[in-house]
Amino acid sequence: MLKLIRLEWRKHRFAGNFLGAGIAMIGILLFLIMIGFLDQGTEDFAFLDYQGSFILIDTFARAVFIIFAGVLISKLIISEYRDKTMNVMFTYPIKRHKIIAAKLILVFIFTFAMIMVTDIIMGALLLAVNQYYGFITEPLESKVLWQMVVKYTISSISAAAMSLIPLFFGMRKHSVTATMVASVLLVSIVCSGFSGSNGPTMSINSIIIIPLTLGAVGLWIAALSMVRLETKDLN
Repeated sequence: MLKLIRLEWRKHRFAGNFLGAGIAMIGILLFLIMIGFLDQGTEDFAFLDYQGSFILIDTFARAVFIIFAGVLISKLIISEYRDKTMNVMFTYPIKRHKIIAAKLILVFIFTFAMIMVTDIIMGALLLAVNQYYGFITEPLESKVLWQMVVKYTISSISAAAMSLIPLFFGMRKHSVTATMVASVLLVSIVCSGFSGSNGPTMSINSIIIIPLTLGAVGLWIAALSMVRLETKDLN
């Protein structure tokens, strides 16, 4: 399996996606800075407390990289089905489900890693900037910080798993458009939220059963796509 993953990495020049991820992180940072300036001095200031600030950062990270995962699924799987290159790959003396599994593992690991890295970098920048400007006055205890790290590790895993859901829609007619539309709709659901009395303190993702359920659905769809290789998807 590791050899297959390495082959997929080289075949699709996967390292180039890190450049795109870096640009996406810069976009997230600029957007967060813009929100900070526009909301400054308002009662529902986006960065009024650590909880709301980290939720906002994690929401943007998940939204961007779930859509990014949709792009990767389109490139690694859907486009190869549409262009018939997948049928050529299936003539190799390798079990078909392993070929798809290698591609999905790449998407999963990349999505998880990029969400976590974004959360950590943006969180560290928030703490550093707050040391100079003090817009968040509440103390940040180490216990609370570690709880957030654990929470958003689980959140990143579930987001990486649920990012596989668009595969189901893309495989219906091997449509890149359907895959991307499904990714955007998924983001609109899981990254929506509602405000508390002092700003954006809650999100749909905070209701833990929702991301865990959607993550399980994503893994189920990945498994189902491999089971169907022998029948409908090859016809």
